[in-house]
Amino acid sequence: MKFIAQIILALYLSCACGHLKAQNDTVPPLATLLPTLSAEQQRKVLDYAHFLGAYYGKGLEATCKLLDTKNQERVAQYIAVLKNTGKPEPTTVRWDRDTLPFGQIEEGTILLDSFTVFNTGTAPYIIQGAKSSCDCTVLHYPDFPVMPGDSARVRIEFDSAKKVGRARPGIILYDNSRPNRRNILYLDGFVLPRKAVKVIRN
Repeated sequence: MKFIAQIILALYLSCACGHLKAQNDTVPPLATLLPTLSAEQQRKVLDYAHFLGAYYGKGLEATCKLLDTKNQERVAQYIAVLKNTGKPEPTTVRWDRDTLPFGQIEEGTILLDSFTVFNTGTAPYIIQGAKSSCDCTVLHYPDFPVMPGDSARVRIEFDSAKKVGRARPGIILYDNSRPNRRNILYLDGFVLPRKAVKVIRN
């Protein structure tokens, strides 16, 4: 019985060591990738490492070493995106909604809200630009690629000044999503006229 327990323990340790070796083999060779970057690319990668949670005050390589294996892999993917001079590889995405209903608001109200995008594909999702159907809508989208399996928010600001009536501004995001390399999002609601201020004189 003792002999069988020793065999089981040996098999367990062998599997555990193999698993650890497999994990170490997947760690991207950032030490060899980082020196190949231009100064501007290094700045972007450092910003991205901070975005992933590495604290400030370190050099680029030291900062990246503070990240766990999964985030180091994200950095390696980001470096591949930076070095790719052609069209980014297409991916698939899913949005939490394609229309943001905001009901009724009074003219002059500034609406702040967001859409969430999920990268369901195998390549980083990259928003390359955006256009709104009216100048009343301002967009804030991620500066960095959204890695496979990750999600990100696209924040919007809608200024309802002089937009009385039905409002349905559209937003086009130019990206690398299948099938059209773009996504269209909408706001939908009704802007009520601002109530006039009544002056009562005695």
